[in-house]
Amino acid sequence: MAYSGRYTAGPGPLAVAGPEAGAGEGDFFLGLPDNLGRGVNTGTWGQRSNVFALYFQDDWRFSNNLTLNLGLRYQTYTPWSEVEDRQANFAPISGVIQCAGDGRPDLGCDRPATIYGNNRALYNPTNWSIGNFQPRIGFAWMPDRLKGKTVVRGAYTISSYLEGTGTNLRLPLNPPFTTEFGKNYFSQSLPSSRSENGLTVLSSPDDPFSGAVIRLWDPNVRPAVVQQWNLAVQHQFTDTMTLQVGYVGQHGTHLMVPMPYFQRILLGGFDADGKPRTAPSPYLSGNPELASIDQISGTESNGNLSYNALQAVLQKRFSSGLSFQVAYTYSKAMTDSSGYYGSWGGQTIPTSPYWQNLYDGRAEWGPAFYDVTNALSAYVVYELPFGRGQKYGSNLNSVANAIVSGWQASGIFEFHGGYPLTISGGDASGTNSRGPRANCIGPARVFGTREPRDSDGAPVPGYQWFDPNAYGPADPGTFGTCGVGTVRGPSLNTVDLGLQKSFAITETMGIQFRSEFINFTNTPILTAPNAGLGGTLGLLQGSQGPRTIQFGLKFYF
Repeated sequence: MAYSGRYTAGPGPLAVAGPEAGAGEGDFFLGLPDNLGRGVNTGTWGQRSNVFALYFQDDWRFSNNLTLNLGLRYQTYTPWSEVEDRQANFAPISGVIQCAGDGRPDLGCDRPATIYGNNRALYNPTNWSIGNFQPRIGFAWMPDRLKGKTVVRGAYTISSYLEGTGTNLRLPLNPPFTTEFGKNYFSQSLPSSRSENGLTVLSSPDDPFSGAVIRLWDPNVRPAVVQQWNLAVQHQFTDTMTLQVGYVGQHGTHLMVPMPYFQRILLGGFDADGKPRTAPSPYLSGNPELASIDQISGTESNGNLSYNALQAVLQKRFSSGLSFQVAYTYSKAMTDSSGYYGSWGGQTIPTSPYWQNLYDGRAEWGPAFYDVTNALSAYVVYELPFGRGQKYGSNLNSVANAIVSGWQASGIFEFHGGYPLTISGGDASGTNSRGPRANCIGPARVFGTREPRDSDGAPVPGYQWFDPNAYGPADPGTFGTCGVGTVRGPSLNTVDLGLQKSFAITETMGIQFRSEFINFTNTPILTAPNAGLGGTLGLLQGSQGPRTIQFGLKFYF
């Protein structure tokens, strides 16, 4: 329950005096909530799926300088079914209730499924699509003229996976197997019932769908299909050093997207009351039994992704006490689905998993929340050349050798550009959008570490990372004009160092001492700025941990 104090705030017949006036406590004492709800309480349930696969693969040496890798895999996923058929789905438009298997009359679900290829899982299986037949094709070719110093490699494959959707979106949570309900009283002058009467005000014993949240799965939900390919050239400069430059691509389809099927259709213009003209959602509209539901949380496998990257790696294998690697990637990752399990906090703020406009998926295409244009990483390991058997100090006495020998230094450097941010806003469309965005009213401008000031000119803690004046609320009766990923957050630039010393006691026993400096330069690792409309838009007020120094001592035998 939520109590805001709006019923006891004066003037009005319920207004009260004292500290409770206009406070949540006042509404609480009168039993007048703004909204109330009861969470999922379905008991134990279990969904099951199996994976069946057959494959063959062979390496064929076509000639002395050309090797082919050929294979084919067939793989199918059985749809998720509930072990005792305790789940229900609905025909998307007509809203006809579909009960799993032969139905569960004992639990109030007695209308067996009729529209699905698998009437236990309540969606159609896909056993003979392109995603089930997955080729594996690769080659390695050494040009004769380059005398075995250069290799050209390439590969192509198709793979699939049955993507998870989160427990809260599964079909066992549908009525009559669920007791989750919600009620919102914002549009009423007074609630129809007071909370002192108990939570039974949320539902009617004769209507299991009153205020319910319906989970609706599209009949054609299917595993995601991902095509991957690469082409690379590797050249050997010395016996221990190579350089590889390559292109990597990926294209994915049928990614699962949570669909707010209850969203209304925006018609444009305004009605006589000045409200945006909208039409009801067509989903479940044909079933009058569902007229009193509160929300539809849908699942559909209609998402897409693409990834293209240029990658370069310079590597030196360990020799003469030294090894290192430098890797650089220039890439672009695009998608219209941020996924169910986005990373929250740190340097990323994923785009809402819900589309701003259910009926315009093309407007969701943009940089993935994990997209970085430039990424550079490097590491080095170096054994200091001091002590017996080394370049310097090979004739040292035992005491001096114990002090100066056995030292090893290492370091890791990492840099990548900022992650894209999507500016969210309030819903002005009147469609009950679950992923509304702001209007872009000017070019995106990143200030970086500019110190912010309040209206009086006093400094505000943090950084004004980007210009908030480039964004504003959507116009009434419209969706926000901002796309996905229109501005970038802070980059990452860190150096980690390590130093270790080995002490030999006998041929089989020794002690190793390590010291490690994480974020050696103590460079601030800034978190993402606020990306929601309001007084703190673009304000960055957090960072991850500072420099960390740790020590370790290990005895080995």
